[in-house]
Amino acid sequence: MLIRLHRLTVHCADLKRSVAFYRDVLGFPLKFEFADRAEFHSGPVTLVLRPDDSSESGTMRKEPARAGETRLEFEVLDLEKFCREKSEKGAEIISPLEGGDSQNRTAVLHDPDGLAIFVTEAS
Repeated sequence: MLIRLHRLTVHCADLKRSVAFYRDVLGFPLKFEFADRAEFHSGPVTLVLRPDDSSESGTMRKEPARAGETRLEFEVLDLEKFCREKSEKGAEIISPLEGGDSQNRTAVLHDPDGLAIFVTEAS
């Protein structure tokens, strides 16, 4: 079964400052920037910056994201099979499968320390 790291999200206190650092200091080419996120070209894994959401509570998280925290996003070939197999091994799937097409189907589980791991179906 294919599983690969698809996206790495870094939460930051100041999105504009972090964009400038990753773009101008580290040299990652900026794909796009919106008020709620920025994405960079970084090889096969997309680097995503998102503002700290410590003032909000996320529906798929045990706790809100804080600056400096990361989020892992994996792709698998068959999301339903992945969820079934991982549930049988004791993983708790936090959010149900969402969306009707493979671009939007997402499941979330947590590692032992509570880190949210997002899993999408590869297109």
